[in-house]
Amino acid sequence: MKLSKGMLLLLGVFWVNVLGSIYGYYFYQPQFSRTPVALWPFVPDCPLYTTLFALVIVLAVMGYRNTLFNFIVSVGLMKYAAWTLMVLVMFKDFYFFNTVDIAMQAAILFIMHVGMFLEGLTFPFPKPKPWHLAAALGWFLLNDIIDYFGPAVHPFLPPGANVAYVMGLTFLGTFAFAWLAWSMSSKGKRIGIGI
Repeated sequence: MKLSKGMLLLLGVFWVNVLGSIYGYYFYQPQFSRTPVALWPFVPDCPLYTTLFALVIVLAVMGYRNTLFNFIVSVGLMKYAAWTLMVLVMFKDFYFFNTVDIAMQAAILFIMHVGMFLEGLTFPFPKPKPWHLAAALGWFLLNDIIDYFGPAVHPFLPPGANVAYVMGLTFLGTFAFAWLAWSMSSKGKRIGIGI
């Protein structure tokens, strides 16, 4: 059976997300080992949303779409990709001008998270309802509270990092990316990849 170009693209995007997710969960191993199991869903932000994006692809190919789920995945992809890019840039001396190993890992993470952000802009879904926006904001604000005010399960930051500043930008990102996804979806402005 010959696959169309669109299906080949989807298959490629699916496997990139699966492999990236596996690496992401491995990357978070040290943090998992220090976090109570009940809080594990709040630890691996980026791999969780790339996993969910792979699931969105599978469900779409099967003909199933859920606006709320797709909306939350879209916001999560953009928010956590932007968070990682922000941290890599804010602490560039630690990530890019440290050891060769750290610099190479940072460069790979940077490229992967640019792709992750773009994925958040790609898949179309029907115009979300106002309660979808409220539910997404509630979910991501809960994540932010647990990350910074609860048992502090946010990703590790370099030594000497201003956690309060990162936290403020994180909360701002919740509102900014929820609004961006809402606005783009409401206007039908998404980059389509066939799902």
